[in-house]
Amino acid sequence: MSGGSHDLVLFLGRFHPLLVHLPIGGLVLLGLLELLAKLPRFKDAAQSNRLILALTVAASVAAALFGWMLSQSGDYDPALLQWHKWAGFGVAGTCTVTFLLSWAGRPRAYRLSLLATLAVLVVASHLGASMTHGRDFLTRYAPAPLRWLLPGSGGAPTAHPPTHGLTQRGVFAEVIQPILLQRCSACHGPEKQKADLRVDSLEALLKGGKSGPVLVPGQASDSRMIQRLLLPLNDEDHMPPEGKPQPTPAELTVLAWWIDRGAPADGPSAAGARP
Repeated sequence: MSGGSHDLVLFLGRFHPLLVHLPIGGLVLLGLLELLAKLPRFKDAAQSNRLILALTVAASVAAALFGWMLSQSGDYDPALLQWHKWAGFGVAGTCTVTFLLSWAGRPRAYRLSLLATLAVLVVASHLGASMTHGRDFLTRYAPAPLRWLLPGSGGAPTAHPPTHGLTQRGVFAEVIQPILLQRCSACHGPEKQKADLRVDSLEALLKGGKSGPVLVPGQASDSRMIQRLLLPLNDEDHMPPEGKPQPTPAELTVLAWWIDRGAPADGPSAAGARP
């Protein structure tokens, strides 16, 4: 694929997050109308379902196609991406089968197919959210009584990491990593790696991304990570992007302190990092 063609594919792929909500809304609406039609008062609720389903089929096929285009960016975890891609094609396929059954006048088979489509949709949606926001997106802020029931729930990252009393303990693991996981891992974590950059481990962070290293140990002011964090919020190069949770001034101070001290994994007391 030539450079121009590849750019066009990636450009069109950016419309996937917009398109993907159309079949979701259509299928949920179909399910609700079918349930309402079971009540005598709303027995005619599902009269327009075939038209809604036809539009939903078109939207699901378009969403799957544009999703495939977006997958060419290489910014996502390959394993999750593979499952999400096939689940997305599965939604388009079962949605089409559901429409054909409705057109053939087989109401029982149609309703069973619609139920199966909704089940595949749940799987595809969960995988998509996991790729974009992390595997614990659904469970991260679950209420404590439910947290032990939900897989992948490790609780929310520490909002204000400890900055004292570390002595020879892990400075990166206990101070820096919680900030990066909370502020940066949605785009640069195990599931999604924009610009081939990961921040979920010290080794990956020091390796950098497509444009090379993002930090210069001992020189915070020359580190692209700090420079991007300090750009105006409306600057297109500012990280995290506008609309995402932003690091606090205290967290920025800690990150700069850590880089100025050589970006160590372990080190002496971090008391000096207190803002």
